[in-house]
Amino acid sequence: MNTPVKTIKIMLAEDQAIILHSLMILLNSLQDIEVIGTALNGADLLTLLEKDKPDVILMDINMPKMNGIEATKIIDAKMPWVKVIALSMYDHPVYIKKMFKSGAKGFVSKNATKMELGKAIEMVYNGDIYISEEISRILLREYSNATDSDDNADYTSLTSREIEIIQLLADGLYTKEIAEKLFISDKTVERHKTNILKKLKLRNTAQLVKVAITKGIIVS
Repeated sequence: MNTPVKTIKIMLAEDQAIILHSLMILLNSLQDIEVIGTALNGADLLTLLEKDKPDVILMDINMPKMNGIEATKIIDAKMPWVKVIALSMYDHPVYIKKMFKSGAKGFVSKNATKMELGKAIEMVYNGDIYISEEISRILLREYSNATDSDDNADYTSLTSREIEIIQLLADGLYTKEIAEKLFISDKTVERHKTNILKKLKLRNTAQLVKVAITKGIIVS
């Protein structure tokens, strides 16, 4: 007997009514996803959360009364089991970093396709971090242009998977734990680590984590 697939409950926080309505229609058309609430600002979202408990929240950044960064901080502190994905046109590296530091588990541009939104929701719901290719390019462009970066370090060639592994290493996970979390083999994790160290001209994992945090590749 097949185990029924759980429907992922979504809340939306977006201050533009037209975009909010369009997102609701789009998400409800995806399989195993249901929008259970919408809010026009962070304050209204927190009120909704007093009675309804979503699995994932799609959070705009620039909203009146309470913006997405402030709301995400509160949610991460009080309801860490609720996963927040930033969904915004404000894709400057500063906003991206602030959202992740506030507790967001994903960042997707409002230019994202329906397929990408569905993938982001599924990955974050399952405990992964989602950074779209577009957002990855924005961050890597900043790192490669930083005046204090190592000219020999190849930051621009880091893949989304490699950035994800660096973040997990910074979170204190061992090779076996990373392998289990990402559903890959221990050898694959070690191969990624070797490639990352080679690209960044580093000697060990401790050095890697320090540089990654300093350069803003990941959040501490």
